[in-house]
Amino acid sequence: MASPEKQGLPDSALIDQRMRRGPLHLQPHRHWRAFSSSSSSSSPMETLSLYSFLQSSIFGHRKPQSDPTSGDLQSARQQRPKALSSELKSALETTLHKAILTSDTDAAWKSFKTLTSYSDFSSKSLANTLITHLSSLRDRHNLKRAFASTVYLIEKHPELVDFGSLIALLSSMKFVDAPAPAFALIKSMFKNRFFVPYGLWGNLLVEISRKSGHFVSFLRVFEEVCRIALDEKLECMKPDLVACNAALEGCSRYLESVTDADKVVETMSLLGIRPDESSFGSLGYLYALKGLEKKISDLENLMDEFGLTNKGVFYSNLISGYVKVGNLASVTETILLCLKEGNGVGVSFAQETYSEVVEGFLKNGSIKELASLIIESQKLETAATATDRSMGYGLINACVTLGQSDKAHSILDEMIILGGSAGLGVYMPILKAYGKERRTAEATQLVMDITNSGLHLDAGSYDILIEASMSCQDFQSAFTLFRNMRDARVQDLKGSYLTMMTGLMENQRPELMAAFLDEVVEDPRIEVGTHDWNSIIHAFCKAGRLEDSRITFRRMVFLHFEPNGQTYLSLINGYVTAEKYFSVLMLWNEVKRNISAEVYTGLKFDHNLVDAFLYAMVKGGFFDAVMQVVEKAQEMKVFVDKWRYKQAFMETHKKLKVNKLRRRNVRKMEALIAFKNWVSLLSHRPYHFHPTPMSASRLLPGLPLYALLLHLTPLPSFFKIVSAALPIIPINGTCHDTCGSMPVKFPFGTGFGCGHPDFSRYIRCSSSSSSSSDTLQFSSGNGVYGVSSIDYSTGTLVLDDPLMVCEGLYSCEAVSGIGLRKNGPTSTCCVYESPTRFGSGGYLLDIQKLQCSSYSTVYGFGDDRGDPTKWKFGISLKYNDSYYTDSCKNCESSVALWLLGSWRVVCLHLP
Repeated sequence: MASPEKQGLPDSALIDQRMRRGPLHLQPHRHWRAFSSSSSSSSPMETLSLYSFLQSSIFGHRKPQSDPTSGDLQSARQQRPKALSSELKSALETTLHKAILTSDTDAAWKSFKTLTSYSDFSSKSLANTLITHLSSLRDRHNLKRAFASTVYLIEKHPELVDFGSLIALLSSMKFVDAPAPAFALIKSMFKNRFFVPYGLWGNLLVEISRKSGHFVSFLRVFEEVCRIALDEKLECMKPDLVACNAALEGCSRYLESVTDADKVVETMSLLGIRPDESSFGSLGYLYALKGLEKKISDLENLMDEFGLTNKGVFYSNLISGYVKVGNLASVTETILLCLKEGNGVGVSFAQETYSEVVEGFLKNGSIKELASLIIESQKLETAATATDRSMGYGLINACVTLGQSDKAHSILDEMIILGGSAGLGVYMPILKAYGKERRTAEATQLVMDITNSGLHLDAGSYDILIEASMSCQDFQSAFTLFRNMRDARVQDLKGSYLTMMTGLMENQRPELMAAFLDEVVEDPRIEVGTHDWNSIIHAFCKAGRLEDSRITFRRMVFLHFEPNGQTYLSLINGYVTAEKYFSVLMLWNEVKRNISAEVYTGLKFDHNLVDAFLYAMVKGGFFDAVMQVVEKAQEMKVFVDKWRYKQAFMETHKKLKVNKLRRRNVRKMEALIAFKNWVSLLSHRPYHFHPTPMSASRLLPGLPLYALLLHLTPLPSFFKIVSAALPIIPINGTCHDTCGSMPVKFPFGTGFGCGHPDFSRYIRCSSSSSSSSDTLQFSSGNGVYGVSSIDYSTGTLVLDDPLMVCEGLYSCEAVSGIGLRKNGPTSTCCVYESPTRFGSGGYLLDIQKLQCSSYSTVYGFGDDRGDPTKWKFGISLKYNDSYYTDSCKNCESSVALWLLGSWRVVCLHLP
């Protein structure tokens, strides 16, 4: 005989046929029969809950009190009009509307009460606006008002109530968890035959019931709505499958009544509602709870006939029922049956199901049985089963989630005792639990057990455990885990490597960092860079372990890692803190060689490195090296803050005597003078220097250079040079008397150590890569300028600025570069300061005050002041001896006597 499906029967007929011929057969009734748990009147608890929500402020009946004026009040009520005038009614409605718009809830409620007291309220829009407004506030007081107004309108004027207002009110009751008034509102709708389609409010009521646990109240509503749908033949009032499943859930889990559950199934048959997995799941829970194995078997057959292949929900409910009654054997049988039907690919039970199983076994002390269950489930699972979908993972993870990580390990131990092999899914939850609980030593031992069993962890698992070990300063476990990770040939080691290096740095363990780096430096899976070595060196220096930092630095260079600026900064700071300035000098010699030979391409000679070297060597008194750094900084155009080093000198070498240095080492004396002149520390009184006997390796002192003077008229000379220019005596053959085609005479020189020391920081001979000839250059704080000519008789230098100064105002690059129109009018202005202390012939021009975008400097006008082609363009700069006093003259008068003894005395006035 063909099945009903093949005969083309509808779902409702199929359900009715299956129910009649099976153990769930119930005779249909046209007359409605109430559920056994229902009653026609509300229970005392529900009534109390309802009135506790409403309170007596709105609906309470006040006891009559005797009042001597009660007769007057009664007469006043009798004289009150029975109906409102149209003007007063319109005014109250206007007031109500404005109060709602301005959110004046109390005024709106007062106007509504006045209107309803005369039973004269006919504005549908105002009524629904008020209900929606009161519901949107979502506080209990205004929800009482919304509930009262809605019930009043349903009883008196149901045509004024919109479905949307009801839904808004029910939603607010769900939000504040007020089930009693929600059910009361629905009963009022039924009582007054105000039938709102079930699809609009049914699911809301189910959620309220499930949230509050009021399934008994929902069953009464479900009974009534089904009666209305059948007796009144109102299709819109027909409940859906969600409502039927909620009713079955209430009968199974709360009432635990097989009779009531069967009535719900009968109703579903009458309404033609097809059951789903949840429907069979609720019935399965109830039958497992009652031990009705025959009905459970029938349910499985019915599911096959209905084409419901996913039985996960059904089996989960079966397991819950068995666990609740303590039938652990049936629990084990059901779980293994699920695995067999799933062909060993794993079962997707919910976390609640796993937790119920674990709680049931642990409550009965059945650890051995639970271990045996995991072993048997692993036999049924295939290799394709994902770790997190295995039965062992689910049960052990549930045990850990319940806070029973020790019990979980006991289950693992019991599995090993029983001769079973634990899969990776059994180990993983315990490992994660140990990591969260900071039990890193036990986690490390567990990892070793996993490795010994032939299983392998992924990189993410190692990362989590190593991070946990580092956070609790268990460095031994971290090192063991990382070695195990490398031995397991995990490819991605970068994350764990960075975690360990960062943790060791934060915990100030540079010796462990160095040992760890030596261990992994040759591993191709790890990218070790200069910054890693810098971290170790910095940590050693910070801890004051300078010898270890030096050894690490040498080890770094030996392994061909290029030091950078940060490497040297860490070392310098460490040496300065320990006042080992000679070590800084050794570093400078190394850096100087490397920069000159371009050995380290990654080393950048920037401001920070220059500052560190200068400060350290000024503190240490190595002024010769200081001036070498200054020269290199000027060559590479690095900004230098002189004030910092001037302050360092005053703090450390304030009492340093030049005479003592002169007697010991003239070169140190010259370096000190050069430094003091560089930072403007030389006093304004004459000094007498007594150099060693004249030789080819020493220079005569010269005269200082004062300031850059910008002139718009020819500059007269101030004073004559002390004597005629003397020929330069080279030092070690490095000094020359010419630079290119320009003669260079004393007091100037072609480089450092040539000429007078006070001029060496200003004048030097530079080789240009773009030109075959050398160029004499003048250096200042504003830049480097070329020297076009030197007049030794007048003490005048003329400088060229290739960008700003040119012989034709409109033909130079600076003018065209800033967008000025050629041959156009120029806007010029001059701001002169008072005559300088050098004499009355020079003035300073402050270009910053002028806010000039360009400038040209003229130091001579030639024969015609009106012809710019005859003007002399350039920066005229004077050097002089303006402090040439009588004491200097007396000093010079003894020169002849000293010359006879091969000694020469020169008297200088230094700034």
